[in-house]
Amino acid sequence: MKTIIHVIGLSVDGEPLSGENRKRILGADLLVGGKRHLARFPDAGGEKLSILSDVKGLLDTLAAALAKNRKIVVLATGDPLWFGIGATLVRRFGQDRIAIHPAVSAPQVACARLGFPMEDTLVLSRHRNTKTDLLHINTSPRAVILTSGEKGPREIIDEFISTLPNAARWPGWVCQKLGSADEHIESGSLETLRKKIYQTPNLLVIQNPEPGNFSGGSAGFGRPDNRFVHSGGLITHPEVRSVVLSRLNLDNAAVLWDVGAGSGAVGIEAALLAPSLAVHAVEKDPGRARQILENKERFQVSNLSVHTGNIKDIAVSLPAPDRIFVGGGGKDLDRFLEDIYDRLSPGGRLVATSITLESFGALSAFARAKAPSADIIQIQVSRMTPLADYHKMTPDNPITLFTLVRELP
Repeated sequence: MKTIIHVIGLSVDGEPLSGENRKRILGADLLVGGKRHLARFPDAGGEKLSILSDVKGLLDTLAAALAKNRKIVVLATGDPLWFGIGATLVRRFGQDRIAIHPAVSAPQVACARLGFPMEDTLVLSRHRNTKTDLLHINTSPRAVILTSGEKGPREIIDEFISTLPNAARWPGWVCQKLGSADEHIESGSLETLRKKIYQTPNLLVIQNPEPGNFSGGSAGFGRPDNRFVHSGGLITHPEVRSVVLSRLNLDNAAVLWDVGAGSGAVGIEAALLAPSLAVHAVEKDPGRARQILENKERFQVSNLSVHTGNIKDIAVSLPAPDRIFVGGGGKDLDRFLEDIYDRLSPGGRLVATSITLESFGALSAFARAKAPSADIIQIQVSRMTPLADYHKMTPDNPITLFTLVRELP
């Protein structure tokens, strides 16, 4: 019979262990867990190993102990497979070598304290997640967010409000030391909660008062130009916009930069198609940037931020993109392409349009240097226009579309 690792969850609310799991812990040759987990079992006679940040080293130690048929128990909080160590152990050793024993988790206890049903509560973690998944709250009644040392309640609230300013008025709760004698829950608006200091461990609960009012997930795209505020023809026309959105391939994308955004039409339609996508529209002309803000308000888009200035100056303050659309840039195009491409996540996509010979030359040279297999197409749209008592097809300017996919390392 194979030696297995027992991964035992300790209930956040202090519920006692089953007799069988207590025997496993006290009889383990190797007991692994956080310092506070190990402190609960001073009578355990085996070797004790505290989980630190060196996960690879821990896994190698467990592998060596397995090879010697040692009895191994790993302690975790709540459900080890819910943002816990359980999934890491299963990936390394296989399902047949891991036995998971879950307990009541912190999100469950928090919802129980606040009277919220779990079935429509979104649970997120900021432990190892750098994606802007907070925007999923747009379409959920509430979310429980597991905090970390680097991303505590205040940092998470700041991040959320910076993308969705109206959320400052939303109700929230910070649940501290759940299940302990020092348990305390602080409540208030997110604007109030972001100013306070909290005990650890803690988690953040955010309630979305009107999830149904947020735009997103719309099947519509390629909206007519007259739906947007724009000037001087600086808008990606509907037919081209539709192809751009298909080339961006927004499935599973988290961050999109819309560079040289003009009216913001591409970024706004991307935001409407993907409500969990964080769209950052960058436009150096202040008047056009104001038009993007007008269009954002017109379409009630909640997941788009507008940045006025040059992309070279703004890029350092933006989260790394996994999608970039370059619809403008003018004479500065060849000066910033390298910089933004270097920020693009591996496997990410850069899609750019060209109408002038100068931008075509800059993009062609860049594509040859960075992605020789780049996909380049030209789109020609003609429209019916009157000709005396007849009609004719009048061509728009042809648009060249470049699609570059950054190679995985």
